[in-house]
Amino acid sequence: MNAQFPAPADGTAVPQRPVVLIGPMAAGKSFLALHMSKFYGYDFVDADQVIVSRYGVISGIFAEHGEKYFRDLEADTIAEILRDPDHANAIFSVGGGAPMTPSTRELLRHELVAYLEVDAETVLPRISGNRTRPMLQPDPERRWQELYECRRACYEELADITLDGTRNRPVAEIGADLEAELVRLRSARAAGGTTDSTQEVQA
Repeated sequence: MNAQFPAPADGTAVPQRPVVLIGPMAAGKSFLALHMSKFYGYDFVDADQVIVSRYGVISGIFAEHGEKYFRDLEADTIAEILRDPDHANAIFSVGGGAPMTPSTRELLRHELVAYLEVDAETVLPRISGNRTRPMLQPDPERRWQELYECRRACYEELADITLDGTRNRPVAEIGADLEAELVRLRSARAAGGTTDSTQEVQA
């Protein structure tokens, strides 16, 4: 990846493109995006929340129309948000399967992408017995593992920044890592350096 990350003309810490958060289901992407909004001043946008507000609950969309219909809605929603200048200062969380849609994956190749990496030990207690995520039925633990293995290479390929969310690290630590990396990228850009990073930020 070599995402374009132009430095603001006034030298402030406000990016001119959204930061897109990707990662598997139940990684904590929305929680991290909310934290960044509260403590670092970014706007918060969550693709799933936008879809629910417009079209109803995701499990209902899956049940009535199927996965392809949902993925089309998801891809259109993500493209719309990325085009909207009102979201230029956003931490933008997208669903775990969103990068697997070819059109979305191509869009994300040109955005600044942060991958929230987690392990099964961290996620499985969050999804055990879950009945609200259609992609995890009928066996949430087994399906999460299968989906993660299928999607992991895509997450890694798209990532400009990799955040360590394993071992139930506190969101404050992960958020501080993300902000530090964004500051580094902005500084490099302002100095005329490269922002080609694919950095891994770990504890």
